[in-house]
Amino acid sequence: MRLVLIILFALCTHALAEQKVLHVSTIPNHADIYVGEIRPDHAKTPAFVSPAFITVDESESRDILISLFNPGFTDTTLRVKLSDKDTSYIIVSQQPIVINELLDDQQAELSKRSRKNFGKSLMKYSIIPFVVGLAAGGIAYYEIEKAKQDRRSLKNASIKNDDYDEIADRFADRRHTAKTAKSITYGAFLSGAALLSIGFILSF
Repeated sequence: MRLVLIILFALCTHALAEQKVLHVSTIPNHADIYVGEIRPDHAKTPAFVSPAFITVDESESRDILISLFNPGFTDTTLRVKLSDKDTSYIIVSQQPIVINELLDDQQAELSKRSRKNFGKSLMKYSIIPFVVGLAAGGIAYYEIEKAKQDRRSLKNASIKNDDYDEIADRFADRRHTAKTAKSITYGAFLSGAALLSIGFILSF
């Protein structure tokens, strides 16, 4: 057991030793940070938001390419050379945009991002009506099977007595429940499919 712990500790230490960290700060804060992209799609959700710690695999590169996007400020792309220490630091002072066309372009990208995120949310929440539909479908199947049993009992009954009337009432209730559950199933699956389709369209 001790040998296993020693090996695990050595592996973790080795993995950490091969990684460096870049701390990115911006003025002002809350700039979107894209890693490894010269011209990133700002409609995509960024990997980080400043201030942020970015882990870099030292075995792959001694530098890192970052792109900054902050509405109202000039887009910035930098290739940062990492120091020999475990953690490197960079502070970027962003320049305000004075050209209205560039501001309009940024707002268009943000609107596209909001639309894509909304679409992804719709796709995620579409699972709720699907789950409801599955549950309602299970109830409908159960009630249909029980109603079939009650119908056979009614056919096999030789006389009409209190038990017969009780089974008949139960049969009617189960048919009504099954019919309601089936309607809920269809409605839920249609709602889920609609949310999934709309979300899929908006996410592109």
